[in-house]
Amino acid sequence: MSATENKKQSLVKKIRVRLDHKTIITIKDLAKLDFWKEKYPKAVILD
Repeated sequence: MSATENKKQSLVKKIRVRLDHKTIITIKDLAKLDFWKEKYPKAVILD
């Protein structure tokens, strides 16, 4: 990976979501959260 690619990836806000008591995923935008909330109604954003 080049330095430019690393910079672009670091600019993307990563959102950590806890789906259940043992599963944590990382999503790039809140639109994906709606998808996961349908499958896991108790999903919460960690940061």
